[in-house]
Amino acid sequence: MAQETLNSLIAVMKTLSFQEQEQVIIELQDNIIRNAPKYEPTEEQKARLRAAYQQAQAGEVYSQEDAHRMMDEYEPAEYSMAV
Repeated sequence: MAQETLNSLIAVMKTLSFQEQEQVIIELQDNIIRNAPKYEPTEEQKARLRAAYQQAQAGEVYSQEDAHRMMDEYEPAEYSMAV
C-alpha cells in the first residue's frame, strides 16, 4: 500500500468515534496475531529447556523467596570489614 493511501486511511480512522476506533484497533490486533509468523524454538532453546526441566526434577532449583533471601544475605567481600 502506498504511503499516501495509508496516511489517508489513518486520517479517516481518526475521524471515527472513540468506540469505533477501539473496535478497529481490536480487529487489527486480532488480525496481526492470526497472521503473525509462528516461530519454532531453536535447538539451543530446546536444550536449555530440557536442562532446566532436569534441574527442577533433581531439586536443583530455588524458590523465588529463597533466591531473594540469598540475595539479601549476600555481602560482597569489598563491603565486609574485619573487626
